[in-house]
Amino acid sequence: MLFDDLPLEIIQRIFTFFCRGVTINEPSQLETPGTRKGTTQVTLSLVCSRWREIALNTSALWDDVKVIYDARREREPTTVSLQFVNKWLSRARGTPISLSISVYEVLESQIAAISQTLLSSFHISNLYLRSVDCPFLVPTNNSYCLERLHLSLSGPVRTLVFPRLPEMPSLKELHLSLRHRDFVDLTNLYLIPWHQLRVFTLHISLWPSRLLLNILQRCKSLVECTLLVNLQLGYRQHEHDIVLPNLESLVLHISSADNADHIIRSLTLPNLKSLDITAPCATSVSTEAIVIMAHRSGFKRLTHFRLCHWTQPVDVGSLLRSMSALKSVTLHSGRSIFRPGTLDNLSSGAIGPQLEEMKIGIMSGDEVPLMLRAVGQRHEKAKTVSDIRPFASIACLTDGLDQEQNMQRAKQCGEAFNLRVSISISMRSLPFVDDDEEYLST
Repeated sequence: MLFDDLPLEIIQRIFTFFCRGVTINEPSQLETPGTRKGTTQVTLSLVCSRWREIALNTSALWDDVKVIYDARREREPTTVSLQFVNKWLSRARGTPISLSISVYEVLESQIAAISQTLLSSFHISNLYLRSVDCPFLVPTNNSYCLERLHLSLSGPVRTLVFPRLPEMPSLKELHLSLRHRDFVDLTNLYLIPWHQLRVFTLHISLWPSRLLLNILQRCKSLVECTLLVNLQLGYRQHEHDIVLPNLESLVLHISSADNADHIIRSLTLPNLKSLDITAPCATSVSTEAIVIMAHRSGFKRLTHFRLCHWTQPVDVGSLLRSMSALKSVTLHSGRSIFRPGTLDNLSSGAIGPQLEEMKIGIMSGDEVPLMLRAVGQRHEKAKTVSDIRPFASIACLTDGLDQEQNMQRAKQCGEAFNLRVSISISMRSLPFVDDDEEYLST
């Protein structure tokens, strides 16, 4: 079959399959300014007009366009270097563009030229702006189609005032990779349309808890959220309870030599499906605070819970009792407490009836056989009770007592009930290991 006889959909599928991201480095490292080799633009000029037209109108071509501007290589005026990129982006016409721009050691005047040349005239739906050792590159006023924005700022350059961002009525996702302390004035940060965001993520740097809680109370539409929180000493309780009715996934990394319970207690999350809390050794997070949040939120849809915390013991029964829909739980804690009746309730499905995967912190060697027996009893119970799920995976840390016998019991349990069982020695239980160490896997 001739190329011209192929249906349009097939040609576009072929092109999409082989299409890769377009990366443009500016200024050019070639001796002759304004010339480029090996780019997609040059390649397209060599093919037939029909193929070129199809390629330029295939959205996959514009899903990953990267521009890297390094002022240290500059041999020609900034506007000359950027015209090549401008011409390439112009070929997208009305097709939405996913654009990443990384700038290195550029001046304020060059930032203005980049904004004017690359950000002011195109239909950009996904934008990643990275500024390294230079002033802050931010979106321009032509941001009405912008749905996803990632801002990154790094290096020694300090910006006195957080810039006022343009109107972004379509913005749904915001990712920030910057240090709040690089800004003396954060007033404009509150002007971001937080109320319309569905996804908010912090990367790299911890932000103060008071600032983040003030932001969160504006985020009523959030569905996914990842926060790096630095607790402020003396800040014990937020003024208002924060209710996020649409939030389904929350990741909290909390770091400070202080108690984090007030953060946990401030949140009411009725539709949460996944909760991940990480708190290093110096930070205090109590089981009671999490249980209070669970009771206030209901947690009828919470299926995945992870608590990574190395100091306080965790009451396994209290947590599981407050999260009835859980399918997976990970408790990387200092000590897992099984109060009388907890393992019996696990085996009967009275707590955690939907649990299939469980990873728990340090257990005593005496508790391991009791746990394995509960796993087997639950497996048998699930055969006759449809509302109870048998375990598919169990992993725990132990203090090392009776380790050889427990390993043999775990192997027999896994083979008998067709599930994965992992018993590991906690490095904390060894006298020659510092408390900050994590695991010694057998």
